[in-house]
Amino acid sequence: MKQLILIGAGGYAKSVIDSIDFEIYNIVGFIDEFKKEKKHLGYPIVAQSLEQIKDKNKYVYFITVGNNLNRLRWYKQLEKYHLEIINIIDSTAIISTKAKIGKGCFVGKMAIINSNSSIGDNCIVNTKALIEHGCSLGNHVNMSTNSVINGDVSIGEGSFIGSCSVTIGQLSIGKWSTIGAGAVVIRNVGNGTTVAGVPAKEINKGAMLG
Repeated sequence: MKQLILIGAGGYAKSVIDSIDFEIYNIVGFIDEFKKEKKHLGYPIVAQSLEQIKDKNKYVYFITVGNNLNRLRWYKQLEKYHLEIINIIDSTAIISTKAKIGKGCFVGKMAIINSNSSIGDNCIVNTKALIEHGCSLGNHVNMSTNSVINGDVSIGEGSFIGSCSVTIGQLSIGKWSTIGAGAVVIRNVGNGTTVAGVPAKEINKGAMLG
């Protein structure tokens, strides 16, 4: 059985833990830099940083941080130490045998990833999210609950796709962009851009965070 350390003691961890295969993984505890309590969800806070973990290579790791920028920061730290980052995929998720998924990804309950789609590293495909055929997600993307991207959509690194949003097929979403909850995206979205509404309109454009 592999010994698993989770990074980030917040609400997102509840969904992740509920999807873990406990025949494969035993949760040792959490790393969290801010939590004052000694436990989270019944598991101990074992450290505030990776540096405090002795024999780091004894463990496998998963980042339970929803914020894309913070998740990227932790991912870089794990990569620095050449540590094993696992995927956690819920047993109810439906994933095409022709889809590709990077490392450090979470695929939640009843999420669907269809044929010839490609998911980058350190991504979240949350509960009931739908990724249609031929889509591409860059690294560190977060697809929130019930979000839909139709066929051949490309999403750039670090973007956040809000709950219940719909993106029509063959569009491009830039890097570190945000699609608001419930938005209907009918045209391309540039880098570092926030859109919202039906149809989705640009409400903010700033510097890319990544």
